[in-house]
Amino acid sequence: MPIHMLNRIEASLADLAPRGVMIGYHVRFSRPVRRICTYPSGWITDYTRLNMIVADPSVIWCVMNEGALRWSDLVQQVPDPMNVMGQAAAVGMTHGVSISCGLPESRTVMGAARSDREFTDAEIARMQTLLRQGHDLLDRATAMRPILVEALEAIACGMTYDQACAHLGISRTALRYRLHTARASLGVDDNPEAIRKAIDLGLLSSNSYAGMVKGLPEAPSPM
Repeated sequence: MPIHMLNRIEASLADLAPRGVMIGYHVRFSRPVRRICTYPSGWITDYTRLNMIVADPSVIWCVMNEGALRWSDLVQQVPDPMNVMGQAAAVGMTHGVSISCGLPESRTVMGAARSDREFTDAEIARMQTLLRQGHDLLDRATAMRPILVEALEAIACGMTYDQACAHLGISRTALRYRLHTARASLGVDDNPEAIRKAIDLGLLSSNSYAGMVKGLPEAPSPM
C-alpha cells in the first residue's frame, strides 16, 4: 500500500477540521487497524485517562451506523452519561461530525471537530469521500485469504502441527504451505511474528494465548 497516498488523504481530512480529527480504520474485534488523532493534546489526555471511549456517543453512533451525523444532531439520538460531548465543547471542540463507512465487522470510524461553526454539507461530503478512500486502501492492504487466517488461528490457539492438520482437515504439507503463504503476505519471517501482526491488523481475535498477551491493557494510543 502506498503509504504516501494514505498520508495525503489524512492530511486533507485534517485540513477540513481545524480542531482535529480522530480516525479508526477497520475496527475489528474492537481494535482498529490504524489510528490517527489530531485532537487537542489536553483532550486526548483526559479522554484516555477517563476511558471516555466506552461511553462516547460519537463512537457509539459510528459503530451502529454507516453515514454521517453532526454532533448537534447526535446528542439528541445517543445517551451521553459521561457528558463526553459537553466536555469536548469545553475545550473548543464545539461543532463536529461523526462519519463511518464499511461493514459492521470491519468499520472505519471518524470524528471531526471545529470551534467556530457547523461543518457544511459540502465539507461533510468531501470528508466521507476521503474516508472511504482511506478505508478502501487499507482494506486491500490487509486482505488475506480465509484459509490462511484459519491456519494462523490454529497455531495461535496453541495447537501442534498435527492437531492443526486434524482440525483443518489438511496434510502437514498443506499446513506448512498455508503458514508460509500467510507469513509472506504479512511480510514476516516466523509464525509468532505473523500471529502478532495478524492480531494488530484485526485479522485474528485476541482470544488465543498469544492474542491475550498482545491484548493486555497498555498505555493506550488515543483514537
